Amino acid sequence: MKTLLTAGALLLASSQAFAGMVTETASFGTQGDLTNQPIGFGINETVTINAFNTALGSLTGVSINVYSQIDTAGKSTNTSGLNGASQFKFNLDSDWTVSSAVGNYTFNSAGNIFTETDTDHQINEVFDYGHLDIFKTGAFTSTDFAAFTSDVDFNFVINATSSFNNIANGGSALFTNQIDSAAWGKVEVTYTYDDVSTSVPETGSLAIFGLGLAGFALSRKAKKSA
Repeated sequence: MKTLLTAGALLLASSQAFAGMVTETASFGTQGDLTNQPIGFGINETVTINAFNTALGSLTGVSINVYSQIDTAGKSTNTSGLNGASQFKFNLDSDWTVSSAVGNYTFNSAGNIFTETDTDHQINEVFDYGHLDIFKTGAFTSTDFAAFTSDVDFNFVINATSSFNNIANGGSALFTNQIDSAAWGKVEVTYTYDDVSTSVPETGSLAIFGLGLAGFALSRKAKKSA
């Protein structure tokens, strides 16, 4: 009987919980779009990640990926009667960040992040700096599992200034400028968990259990022969 009990104990001890994984995402704006979420006087957008469904099992890990992108495009047309120069600048007036109760991330510090200059902006010429996209991403983990039993808010802050500086070579300067700038952001949270309700024994444990049963049978046969 001892052989059978030992094999059974090994079987229970080596049972492993099923490891599961589920990902929740939330976003604002449209990546690559110039008008969907205009920066204007600044962006202060909150997205919400759904809480972990505790009915799935026991939460064992939380990994967080954050993404954000600024898109800007514009052109300046020299409508003066003289040649001149034009310069475009894109500045972050404050740190570009995402923050939450479970962690924060800075995509980019405040300051100038793009400058382009046309030193010979001729009469009726269009200075077009094209479509600029600035993509940033980051990642961090959280051990505050209790925080994810409720929905978690992530707040994106983007304060930026885009501008043309136009100069004519004497006389009156007259330029027509057009600028469009918008932003996008996304949070992706991956939960890993153990689902103890679906625990299954390892193959090796089944083998040990089988050997235990075989040993027990042989033991009983030997006793009968004696």
